[in-house]
Amino acid sequence: MNTHHDLADFAGDGTPVDIEPAGRDVLSEFELGQHQGETIIERVVDGLVGFLGVAILLGITALVFGNATTRYLFNFTVIWADELIVASIPWLALCGMYLSIRQRQLIRIEYFLNMFPPKVRRAAEIFVCMFSAVSFCYLAVGGFNYLSLFGADTTLYLDLPTSWFTSALFIGALLVVAAFLVEAVREAAKKC
Repeated sequence: MNTHHDLADFAGDGTPVDIEPAGRDVLSEFELGQHQGETIIERVVDGLVGFLGVAILLGITALVFGNATTRYLFNFTVIWADELIVASIPWLALCGMYLSIRQRQLIRIEYFLNMFPPKVRRAAEIFVCMFSAVSFCYLAVGGFNYLSLFGADTTLYLDLPTSWFTSALFIGALLVVAAFLVEAVREAAKKC
């Protein structure tokens, strides 16, 4: 029998607490509820966006780390790396935004909302989703206009079309609109 305990293993009165079963129950509940009611298309799109977001994050991390290493060890800077990092950030931001909506992990203050009856709460949730969808439609229109004007330009060092990066403002915004609309429909379909 293992008699060694970490501080996290003890409750306030100093007695050992078995936290593993409770953690396993919460994780199972989250995993089971995560894809409840989703179609195969939703799962595929969520998986692709998640993969893209992780790939971009890993790429940015590798570029930053590699550029810092070469700068301090060899006094050499890979100038195009900074260009690629900055150009990738809109894609990373909109992938994260889409996934946070789909996983219902947006930062929200529900204190006042929880004071209302369920029907009012549901109406408020639908309104917020629709208002957010309209707001991101505005961003999509702006992104499309920007893409139309400057999409044929090329980056300074890599000579890549800027449309590869600025299209995130249009495509990503449309994905976010779709996510908010799906959430609004789900909220409307719930029974009070």
